[in-house]
Amino acid sequence: MDNLLLRYMDTRFREPVYTEGSNLLPVVTVSREFGCPSKLISMMLAEELNRKTEKGKWQYISKEVVEQAARELELEPVKLEHLFSIDPAGILDLVSSFSTNYKSTLKIKKTIREVIQSFTRKGHVILVGRGSVAIIHGRPNSLHIRLQAPLEWRVRAVSEHRGIPPDEARKLAIETDYKRTTLIESFLGHKLEPGLFDIIFNCKTLSNDDIVSTIVKMMENLKMV
Repeated sequence: MDNLLLRYMDTRFREPVYTEGSNLLPVVTVSREFGCPSKLISMMLAEELNRKTEKGKWQYISKEVVEQAARELELEPVKLEHLFSIDPAGILDLVSSFSTNYKSTLKIKKTIREVIQSFTRKGHVILVGRGSVAIIHGRPNSLHIRLQAPLEWRVRAVSEHRGIPPDEARKLAIETDYKRTTLIESFLGHKLEPGLFDIIFNCKTLSNDDIVSTIVKMMENLKMV
């Protein structure tokens, strides 16, 4: 009975609750494969949106999720950051790290979900990673972006940027992609599918400027700006 109740609670926390017809402020999520320039593209997007509108101050959010959740959980940010990257179940594999009690795991999931949702209530935010697409995928007035590229292209980019051998870059890319997918799926409760995203960009064939201008145009068409 206890396990059944916990499974119900876990499922319930995955479900976004939005009032039909509610006037929610616009939000963008950016999910990415390792080696794609998500931070740069998100910064460029925020700058371009702020040039186009006076309705709100757009900003990109990533590490702020970890910092806020850590404060609420009374953990050091570096420890919570580690939980986002451990294998195989990302932030959910907490039993050996903090507690033998499933309720502690559920609390961390719930806190991260609530922190991300608190940022979305303010609107005009670009949420980078942290499983945000899974947490707010049903939210009106939101746009979900995916950045990806062929593995070989990403290996070269990571190798050059970090100054590491290609073999090391390849291993890092494959492991990080797996962990990021696992994190999203842990919040979704099912396998990640391309249909979760509104648009997917190939960072090998499209420039950062091309990607940003396309996103802005789409947001204009959707009356998000």
